[in-house]
Amino acid sequence: MSQRLLVCDLKNLLREKGWEQKKLAELTGIREATISEMVRNKNKMFPRQALEKIINVLDIDDIGKLLRVEYVDADK
Repeated sequence: MSQRLLVCDLKNLLREKGWEQKKLAELTGIREATISEMVRNKNKMFPRQALEKIINVLDIDDIGKLLRVEYVDADK
C-alpha cells in the first residue's frame, strides 16, 4: 500500500538559482533554520506566509514547482 508524502523541492529551486539558503532567508525574512528544515524536508508544516514569501522571491507561478506529492511504499 502506498502512502502519500508532501515533499518540498526548495533544494532544487535554490540550486537552479545558484543561491544559498542564507540568501533566501535574508530576502524572505524567514529564519535560516526554517529554510534549512524545508530544504531537508524535516518541517512538520508549511506556514502559508512562508510559502507566499518564497514563491514571490523565487518568482514561482506554479506551487507544484515548490511542493509535490510523493508516493512511498508503506510496507517497508
